[in-house]
Amino acid sequence: MKRLVLLLLLACLVGCTSGKSFVYHDDELAKFDKVLENIGDGHTKAYDLRSEEDCLLGRIPGFFCMRTIDSSNNEKSLDTIFEHLSLLIGNDYAYLIILMDADGIDSAYLAGLLVDAGYRNVHYFASGYARYVYLKGDSFVPEVGPCENC
Repeated sequence: MKRLVLLLLLACLVGCTSGKSFVYHDDELAKFDKVLENIGDGHTKAYDLRSEEDCLLGRIPGFFCMRTIDSSNNEKSLDTIFEHLSLLIGNDYAYLIILMDADGIDSAYLAGLLVDAGYRNVHYFASGYARYVYLKGDSFVPEVGPCENC
């Protein structure tokens, strides 16, 4: 009987920890910044989903420009980024994944793919990069050019 109760409790806990990503809105900037503090810890991936050109002009420090151009001169799709990220992280479903894009739409789409695949620690800022920079004000110093520490 104890085993049955334990198994049911475990099943409930596992089921309750999946199914959604963490979305941060303008009034939650401090919470999002707290998540960003994990960049560089060896257990976090931070991806900028804007065009490679825009990303290289300025991004949150530590973010990797994911929308690169492939050998066929095509911009990498979100589905391809999802496949590569899944291969890179494997089945470490608690891995911290932070996404940024221009307006929250691409981040929401990729976060949905990741959550559907079982990843449960996916975070993104809903208003996009330009709004993030605006809200940060003069305190924000972007990383520019190729990523040195990603």
